[in-house]
Amino acid sequence: MNPPNPNESLERYIDQAGVTTGPRKLAVLKLALRLRNTPGIRAQENAEDPMVYVKVFDPCGMWTWFVLEWDGASAAFGVSIGPEKELGYVDLVELSEVPGALGIGLEIDVWFKPQPLSRALEGLARGQ
Repeated sequence: MNPPNPNESLERYIDQAGVTTGPRKLAVLKLALRLRNTPGIRAQENAEDPMVYVKVFDPCGMWTWFVLEWDGASAAFGVSIGPEKELGYVDLVELSEVPGALGIGLEIDVWFKPQPLSRALEGLARGQ
């Protein structure tokens, strides 16, 4: 499968129907990161406004994760947003097991397109 261009959504590449938690969710997370050619860990450490490649969110809650970098396995680096914003590492295995507020699991925002972190945060503040 050819990766989509950065201006294309992932909706035709990723089917999350019926995928709640566990290994299938982990596979979908990794697919999204691979399709977006997410750079390796520390690739953007000196960037003034690093790029966000994938957005993951709880559709029934307040949590959002913006993924900036990925080690190609199970470690990602980015910003988690809940009651507070936190920059750091996240274990994708753990993320894939989060049931979310209603037990339906987390979702990948298939309509999200790679963009600078500042713009992604502005969009989240506007409810996008």
